[in-house]
Amino acid sequence: MSLLKQDLLSYLKNILGESPELMAEPASALPLFLRERYEIYASRIFGQRFLLALETGEYERGSPGEYGRHVDALKAKLTNPVVLVLPNVPAYNRSRMVQLGIPFMVPGSQIFIPNYWIDLRERYPRPTAPSRSLLSPAAQCTMLYHLLREPLNGIPLREIALKVKYSTMMMSKVKDELEAAGICRVVRNGRSTLLEFESSGRELWEQIRPKLRSPIKKTLWVRWSEPAPTAVLAGLTALSRRTMIDDDDLPTWALTQAEMQQQMENGVYTGCHDAETAQARLEAWSYDPRLPGDNLMVDPLSLYLSLQHMADERVQQQLEQLIAEVKW
Repeated sequence: MSLLKQDLLSYLKNILGESPELMAEPASALPLFLRERYEIYASRIFGQRFLLALETGEYERGSPGEYGRHVDALKAKLTNPVVLVLPNVPAYNRSRMVQLGIPFMVPGSQIFIPNYWIDLRERYPRPTAPSRSLLSPAAQCTMLYHLLREPLNGIPLREIALKVKYSTMMMSKVKDELEAAGICRVVRNGRSTLLEFESSGRELWEQIRPKLRSPIKKTLWVRWSEPAPTAVLAGLTALSRRTMIDDDDLPTWALTQAEMQQQMENGVYTGCHDAETAQARLEAWSYDPRLPGDNLMVDPLSLYLSLQHMADERVQQQLEQLIAEVKW
């Protein structure tokens, strides 16, 4: 039993005065990204049958907008009231989720189910440790480079650092991280440190996929006279170039967070409050989108990771097609 499920059972017992029954709910009708992200249970709370969607520990916390789309998609497929059960919700996200009317629980801390129960007092329960299974941005970028651009088997660590444009100190951390995760073996050849991967291609991708995260750190609506020189096509714009899906009305571009800040300071573009006045959607990434990709468009694996939690079945279908067409 997961730690979150244990905490939920204890929390509901304190609220209801009796031990609740959690029944696993069939989720085969859900899109793959929702089945992977949430465990679904049915329970009666205050006389009403609710579906409780427990977020697994493999994912970074989402934004209020993302959670709202997830709830809408879950309700549409499961046809029952849905309450998200989350390990934690930062205060700034909690306020926005309340404004949007998104039902949620943080076991042992807070509950927001409109018309039934609201308790948003600050408490400081035992913190749920962040998942250590997710790779760091540097490690993720290195793995995507290895899968898409050039195999890194048997190449000295110093040379890998030059290829992926990280310092030798950072690559030493990446090496330790990949070895600890069981993704590769570290071998010594004289004074050189080498990486050896037992899996390759699609098999390696499936092995590491649960350990990868969306590269997007921040998104802005912007106005600019022309795309920033370091920006590349991303999001639905890139997906529309690779599949049959239609693009958004406004194009999406990606660049590193540092470059975004620099371009803003240089006046290359200005931020907008919404899409109505913008010319483009700009994503700041945790690693350089050109490294595993190219100077025109983000790579297909990073693109998949950036869109995998989008609550649109058409997007999910095209993402599966995108992976199927990768030349491993």
